[in-house]
Amino acid sequence: MSSAVTEQLCSQIEAVILASDDPVSMAKLRGLLSEEIQSSDIRGAIGELEAHYQQRGIRLEKVAGGWQFRTAPEHAELIQAMWQIKPQKLSRSALETLAIIAYRQPTTRAEIEALRGVKVSSQMIATLQERGWIKVLGRKEVPGRPHLYGTGRQFLIDFGLESLKDLPESSQLMDEDEIQQMVMENIDQPTESDETDKATQNSREENEQEEQQPIQASGG
Repeated sequence: MSSAVTEQLCSQIEAVILASDDPVSMAKLRGLLSEEIQSSDIRGAIGELEAHYQQRGIRLEKVAGGWQFRTAPEHAELIQAMWQIKPQKLSRSALETLAIIAYRQPTTRAEIEALRGVKVSSQMIATLQERGWIKVLGRKEVPGRPHLYGTGRQFLIDFGLESLKDLPESSQLMDEDEIQQMVMENIDQPTESDETDKATQNSREENEQEEQQPIQASGG
């Protein structure tokens, strides 16, 4: 490929990626560009663009299986000040839930609760879904057929990941058998309402015994 053709290809790819709101995949580029352009030509042009923008205020980065222009990380505070953007904050419990889903997907709410040791609210799940960070992948073939959750494409985009393989390694996650054991323990464990019902029943039995004792004594 001549230098003139390569320069034109770089210009076309640059324009497409810049005009797109989402990362542009190789398949998308091949569908837009001339049929004579090979994937190797596209990768070569992208490599040149990546090198060109390496030391500039914007970078060409591969995220979520595609390419996207992003502002350089060192200018984040400047950009936030310009747009008066306040960093979105999540509660610790929401971050823990998101991390468990990311590392153990597909996973159910019961399995998440087993790992965290506390209940996961529907509002928390809804918030993560609204941001596009998690989605329902299907249902688990167990009694009750609970939803299976996994991460969405927006999770990769917002966290700057090309794929889930780019997640930091986690060395403290339980294996499947340990989680299932904790799930069953949580199911079998008496709830607060169960304890209240039991206490009420015991109190009724004691009252009945107290009421019966005088009758038995007078009969003697």
